[in-house]
Amino acid sequence: MGLLQRFSSDPAIPGAHPIDVVVAWLMCGSKLFTRGWGDESLLTDLAQHTGFANPPPAMCVDWRTTARRGSNVQRDGTFESPLRLLPRDARTAYVRAWSRPGNAAACVILAGSREEGYSMRERVFGALTDRGLDLYLLENPFYGRRRTAPSASLATFSDQALMNVGMVWEARALLEYLRNDYNKLTVAGYSMGGHMAAITAAVCPFPLACAALATGASAAPIYTQGLLSWSIDLDALAGESHLQSAARQRLHRLIEAADVTHHAPPVRPDAAVLVGCARDGYILRTEIQRLHGHWPGSILRWLPAGHVTALITGRPALRNAIVDATQKL
Repeated sequence: MGLLQRFSSDPAIPGAHPIDVVVAWLMCGSKLFTRGWGDESLLTDLAQHTGFANPPPAMCVDWRTTARRGSNVQRDGTFESPLRLLPRDARTAYVRAWSRPGNAAACVILAGSREEGYSMRERVFGALTDRGLDLYLLENPFYGRRRTAPSASLATFSDQALMNVGMVWEARALLEYLRNDYNKLTVAGYSMGGHMAAITAAVCPFPLACAALATGASAAPIYTQGLLSWSIDLDALAGESHLQSAARQRLHRLIEAADVTHHAPPVRPDAAVLVGCARDGYILRTEIQRLHGHWPGSILRWLPAGHVTALITGRPALRNAIVDATQKL
């Protein structure tokens, strides 16, 4: 199906920025979940026993200094993921830190979908070290040096579920590790990173700020209605039944388990800044508003941009959201 035909036939994305549409069309060649649901027993175990709220064990990071930029110091570290269900090749967690002497606050920034390495987040958020925040950038399970397959497009849904739980557990473990070193801690992220940051804030037992950028309460509509749904291999999920509608309904139901509103608000919901993109073709406006409504005292801001273009034109506003959330603590 051509780009114009696909766009005109999809009623879920009116008003989407054209760059979002073009990017979504280009990504159609790299489908998600081409091998179907994956490990069904693992999905059952994750649903029944290994939730986001389970407290991860304590850990320690093995650091080495890798670069300097003026007064800023870059360190790269590794630690064992607290999620032992991950495949062996994905169990080592990688984190990059940018710090500046005198900074009393820190922000853990989680990666978005298919985002490998640290370069994108360094470009968007790197200037925050000069505004009093040290940065800690985690690499997601199954991405970059944690890949278990040739592509960052996850082949099974069970890998996606493992990634999401791993992101939250690793972020929580890192935040706990950093508590003694900083007066204020923030968790942030863009898109999928923002959604996992919101869940991390919700299940963390101690006060921290949150900047949930370009994300909403539930990711289910993203995979079943928004532009990302173009990249889902529904034929593989449907299997021999060939019932794409049933596969879509199950996908929605399973992802709905990660709805942020299933958890109580964070300890400090007033220290949360949410940023939505007015022309976002991936994230539904209603989901952003629903998250804002569930977190009393949170701040909601809108950027006049699409999901992709906000990472270029909206960088100052995204950085300000993190600074403002941190200052609320």
